[in-house]
Amino acid sequence: MELQKKSELEDQTMRSAARGASGLGQENYGGGKTIYDFDVMIGGKTVPFAEAVGVKRGTRTKVTTKVRYDKPTEEGGEPVKIEENVEETEEYDVRPGAILLVNIKQDDPMARKNIPQLIQLAGKYGVKSESNPYGSSLAVVCVPTDQGYYEPDTSALLRLKVASEYGYGLNPSTILLDKTNLLGSGADPMMRWVESTCRTPAGLGRIELNFEKFLIDGKTGLPVRRYPRKYAPITMEEDITSLLSSSPLPPARGNYLEEWRDAAREAEISEYAFRKGLNYYDQ
Repeated sequence: MELQKKSELEDQTMRSAARGASGLGQENYGGGKTIYDFDVMIGGKTVPFAEAVGVKRGTRTKVTTKVRYDKPTEEGGEPVKIEENVEETEEYDVRPGAILLVNIKQDDPMARKNIPQLIQLAGKYGVKSESNPYGSSLAVVCVPTDQGYYEPDTSALLRLKVASEYGYGLNPSTILLDKTNLLGSGADPMMRWVESTCRTPAGLGRIELNFEKFLIDGKTGLPVRRYPRKYAPITMEEDITSLLSSSPLPPARGNYLEEWRDAAREAEISEYAFRKGLNYYDQ
């Protein structure tokens, strides 16, 4: 009975997050912010997140019908209604349709399973992809950190390693941020926001393991679903294409909640887990 109640709570939390991200549930989902309100560090420089994922200004033509009235053709007659189609050019932000945000650790064995699949998704749906049938693209953003299991390399060396070993970063739709604090009082504001906005099905905000993944609607800048460490990126493809095609997010796969339960158990024993006083620090 208790297990059933816990499962129902997890389902309810997940549905609430999905409703809020699509504007159907919580009016102030995201605390009134979107991911485009934040800056990130790349190559030692502060860059607006929108610039990091390739948001550009575009123009489009909008046709509106304007009505005017001419003088009556006859004295005492009705004014003559004339409708005219007027073309107007307006500027707008060309945003990716979907953003996949992942906290990574290059020396974690899961890197060899996750990073190639992230590159595969970016190759298939990224901005330069010729096979992408949708009108919008996917951006993959990886976030390394010194917190958790030790990451000995500098941000610059890490960027060279993932490029040479995996080819990550060669595609403009694969973005690697500089090392970032994920937890504690010194946590990066964007990561603190996305963790608290898009919680686990059990209601947990803070990241517990490497390779947790956040799927963000690129058009709204709001997260729609969060995935555990061992949830393979390639199994997220249907969720990604739903955002690219502006379709409703499909229900989570059958193993979604079980994967989160496994992650909770792993977080208690894994050397790759984030544990206060052991391998992540408050500052």
